[in-house]
Amino acid sequence: MSGVMTETTPDTGGGQNVGGIDNQDWIAFTGVNIPTSGRYLVEYRIATPNDGGKLSLDLNGGATVLGEINIPNTGSFSTYRTVSHEVNISAGTYQFGLYAVTGGFDINWWKITKLY
Repeated sequence: MSGVMTETTPDTGGGQNVGGIDNQDWIAFTGVNIPTSGRYLVEYRIATPNDGGKLSLDLNGGATVLGEINIPNTGSFSTYRTVSHEVNISAGTYQFGLYAVTGGFDINWWKITKLY
């Protein structure tokens, strides 16, 4: 990761979130196995009092950009909302990256679900 920090989350369920996400900050998750190729729903639990955030989901250090999603203003860093987009992913084991094209938001969690 670069430029971010973990902190106690005010979101339902407690635990930690990743905060302090500014422009060009990133988080990487290694060894994520995608068992079958297909269409996937990617959800992000986010909070921000700012407008204009944009998050990019990529594979292997930005070698493959799967998609970008606009991050809406949720009213505050304490008010969380789940946003999502659909992406195509081939079977394999990857390093997934979340890259802040435009920052100013926090992420509590993200999730990938196979659609078809």
